[in-house]
Amino acid sequence: MLIIATDIHGLQPSLRDLLAPLGNATWLSPWPGEGHPHESEQAAVAAFHARHGLRTYSEQIARAMAGAPVFIVGFSVGASSAWQAIASNACHPHSRAVLYYGSRIRDALSLRPQCPTHLVWAEHEHTFQPGALFPALAATGAHCTLQVGTHHGFMNPYSPHFQPEQAQAQVIALQQALGHWQEST
Repeated sequence: MLIIATDIHGLQPSLRDLLAPLGNATWLSPWPGEGHPHESEQAAVAAFHARHGLRTYSEQIARAMAGAPVFIVGFSVGASSAWQAIASNACHPHSRAVLYYGSRIRDALSLRPQCPTHLVWAEHEHTFQPGALFPALAATGAHCTLQVGTHHGFMNPYSPHFQPEQAQAQVIALQQALGHWQEST
């Protein structure tokens, strides 16, 4: 089963279109329905954190995983929440996680993923240097890569930092990783 945990923008047609080559997926969002119910991204972020969003979203992801082998892809708050879920008993060891620019992972470096995990970071983040986390993340068993020349949101068509070429290259890499995972499970 493929699970996609969206970022703060929630379920968006453009993200569904971008990831359509991956096939059928269970889509998870921090919000009910399509999009997000707020006037701006900043308002959505504030509302997300005000309602203990990372913990709540992590619990939603863990319920969807249900202890079965899954391939999970997460973006931003979806990646940070998935990081928590894959460190729980809900994560089957034959699962696989590919998490993009989960900036709040830096607050949970003591967690240990229960499955192979690839963390993909944008080179430029507003509040920290992703590369500085790599030694601590390597100690968890996670594999990290840095996408040179990118900013947080490079995979999100709604982000001002969206980079279509980088996003397409990542989709191709995800297709390959998903195919290898499906062959091995």
